[in-house]
Amino acid sequence: MSGAGGEGRAEAEFMASYVWKTLLALYERLELEGRLRLRNVDSDLVVGGDAAAALKLLRAVRELSAVVRDILRRISAVVVEELEVSGSARGRVAVGLAAKHLPRALPVYRSRLELETPANLLLAATLVEVRSRLLELTRRLPAAQPWLEPLREHAERRLRDLLRACELLLCEPVLRPLLAKAQLLAADERRLAELEEEVELDALRRPRELRAYLRLLELRRRLREEVRMLGGEVEELGRTLALRITLDKLYELYGFTLLLQALADELKPRSANVDSEGRELKLETERGEVSVFYNALPERLESRVAKARALGLIDGEVDRDLVRRLRGLPDTVVVARLGEGEGRLLLLDYKYTDDYRYLSQARFKALAYLYEFDADCAAVVAPRPRRGAGEDEEALEHRGFYDGIAERGGATVLIDSNGKILAIVYADPREDRVESALRALRAVVRLSLS
Repeated sequence: MSGAGGEGRAEAEFMASYVWKTLLALYERLELEGRLRLRNVDSDLVVGGDAAAALKLLRAVRELSAVVRDILRRISAVVVEELEVSGSARGRVAVGLAAKHLPRALPVYRSRLELETPANLLLAATLVEVRSRLLELTRRLPAAQPWLEPLREHAERRLRDLLRACELLLCEPVLRPLLAKAQLLAADERRLAELEEEVELDALRRPRELRAYLRLLELRRRLREEVRMLGGEVEELGRTLALRITLDKLYELYGFTLLLQALADELKPRSANVDSEGRELKLETERGEVSVFYNALPERLESRVAKARALGLIDGEVDRDLVRRLRGLPDTVVVARLGEGEGRLLLLDYKYTDDYRYLSQARFKALAYLYEFDADCAAVVAPRPRRGAGEDEEALEHRGFYDGIAERGGATVLIDSNGKILAIVYADPREDRVESALRALRAVVRLSLS
């Protein structure tokens, strides 16, 4: 595509920022917990796992915050009274003992909080342990390729948010005196295990007084497991950040993200999940179910080409396995089962080109998909074309159509009486064109999946 240099760089930076911010925002909006694997030439781009794990951990830290507040309320209510004989009248005078010590001294009862208990030390050690592990994970985030830097920044912000949540709890005045000892305990796994057993036994003996600590023990185990899982996700993220992404692949991801946003806006899914392989995103709506595949074909989707026979021109039949490799692979497959009617099939290809000739070729490819997979709609998503028409007779012939639909965001072409649709969607990778592209894709979703 043209636009190398300043304009191309600006487009790439915008796409990178939009893709990662929007994908991760959709993860939160749809409450997704699985990892979406997006095929790249060398290796998969893995999105969402670290975000989901961080969200789970953040929820656990918030629960811990509630437990801490509960414990601190109980600590402030449990006071220890000690008898002290001194010249000061600070405290509650022990009237029954006053005659024995007066006039030289005055016996008084003074109240103090007993802070350094096994339960409170375990509470502080838990926070120190989680904070230490999060700091380690933050330091382990590697440098990213330029187009993946927004993803790295998002992951780092997530980890910093978790760190701040832990540090706010550690700033509680009641816990601060315990931190020095808690840090030593957090570094000694054997002593921590002994302390857990001691607190658990004490809480079982005195459930009314210490039931909040039973919740602490349960949360502590969850936190340790979820920090461990987050560590695995950060390692996976590190491998993703090291991948090289071409501008063509970045535009594919941009188009895919726009489509997901349009689907979420139009279908308003009640829930969503990712399959175990990370290839299928399933959206549950009031009307039924919609599955989205990126660079992957669902097993149930049949290709006319893959089922065909091929004969050598000189001799013999071509091996069926070789023929199956000829099947097409759309960038995105959307399978909808809405209402009581038959399922609907939408196929999309994303092309980072502003060349009329290449757009014409992409249009023929989309038409081929309609036939090969018996799809209801095939769409080409691309920037508005601006060059190349004068170098090719066919492109020159088609230019009037492509220019004429530019102000409409693209067009849908009703191919035959069976209702098959060819769609051209213009999606320039610019911030001021995002809403136009989303409106066009929402219209394609309505028309093709209804």
